[in-house]
Parts: sequence; C-alpha cells; structure tokens
Amino acid sequence: MTAAMSKLGLRKQTPQPAGVVAPPESRRAPVWERPVPGIGRAPLVWLLGVHGGAGATTLAHVLAPAADSSRRWPGVFERESPYVVLVARETIAGLTRAHDLLRQHHFGFGGPSEVLGLITVAARPGRMPVEIRRYRDVVGSLAGPMWQVPWYEEWTLVEADALPVWSPGDPLPERKRKIDPLAEVPLEVREIGADIVATVREKIDARTAFEEGEEP
Repeated sequence: MTAAMSKLGLRKQTPQPAGVVAPPESRRAPVWERPVPGIGRAPLVWLLGVHGGAGATTLAHVLAPAADSSRRWPGVFERESPYVVLVARETIAGLTRAHDLLRQHHFGFGGPSEVLGLITVAARPGRMPVEIRRYRDVVGSLAGPMWQVPWYEEWTLVEADALPVWSPGDPLPERKRKIDPLAEVPLEVREIGADIVATVREKIDARTAFEEGEEP
C-alpha cells in the first residue's frame, strides 16, 4: 500500500439521495474499533459481505488485492485502506441488506470508509429472475458501479482456500477458451478485479495530485 493510501482515512461527506432515509441502528453493520483482525497484509480494497454467505470470503481469496472485512466497516486505522466494495447474494434478502448498508454509508454511519460499488453473486444457475434484476437496479442506484459474479458450481464443492488466485498483471484468458474454475480464475471475475483495482488507483492518483497541488 502506498503512502498516499494512508492519508485517505477521511472522505468527503456523500450527498444524501433525495427520499432516502437512514436505516435503524439494528439494520446497520458495526464499524471496527481497531484494525481488522486476521489480516496478514494490507489490502488495496475491503470486501464487506452484507450477510452470511454473500461470497465475500471466497472473493477475498480469489482476488489478491482484496481482503474480507468480516462483515464490519473498516475503521481505517494505521495503513488500512478506506475503500470498500459491498458483496451481496442475489436474493431479495441479500439485496435488502445491501440497501441497508448503503443507506448507512450515505448517512455517515459507516465510519471513514469510501464505498466503491457493489458486487452481487448469483444465488443459482441460469438467468437472474426479473424480480431480482429490478430490485438490484434499485439498490444499485445508491451503490454506483456494480459488478456481477456468475454461478460457478465448482466453487460450491471446495473450500475457498482451494480456489485459484488472480493478481493484477495476470494475463486474461481468451474468451473462447473454456477454463476449469478450480484451476483458473474465470474471466468475468478477473475483469471485476481489474476494474476495482483501476478504480482505486485512479482515486489514489487524484488525491495525490490534489495534495501535491496544495503544497507551497
């Protein structure tokens, strides 16, 4: 993590969307009052699973620059990243929980972190039900960028630490080539990782340029 990252603990207040109200305290995720435990490296971005089984732990293993914030907002202590991507399963309950946490964030109750967007993870094989797609769009209006992880049956058959890992700079496989999701990270997931990393780097570069411009 760069020195610029350590300066990003405080974010500008996010404008509150019209007609949106803060969730009750019982529907909010807690904020860590110490550095996120169990993290052996400083991640570029946190994945916040909005409910159990969302898929954040799996994606945090598969995407090398990410780490699981254990269902809490990071407190942005020491050299922790302020950047958070919410992760929800594509069910009404999962999206409702994502909606709660996005409202929490917009009202300033999510600590000093900055939400980059929302990843939704398929809850079943096949096409996304129309009802889920419509509600996902509603929730996404508060999230900004959204990404979608398809259903990989093979991923349900092993523990997360048995899955392959993507790192920035890894070559993308050819779209026409069929891959084994237990041997290679699928193209769709690699693209999500690359998109998130690019977004974080743009924010760090913009903040660094701003700070350098302020110096006498």
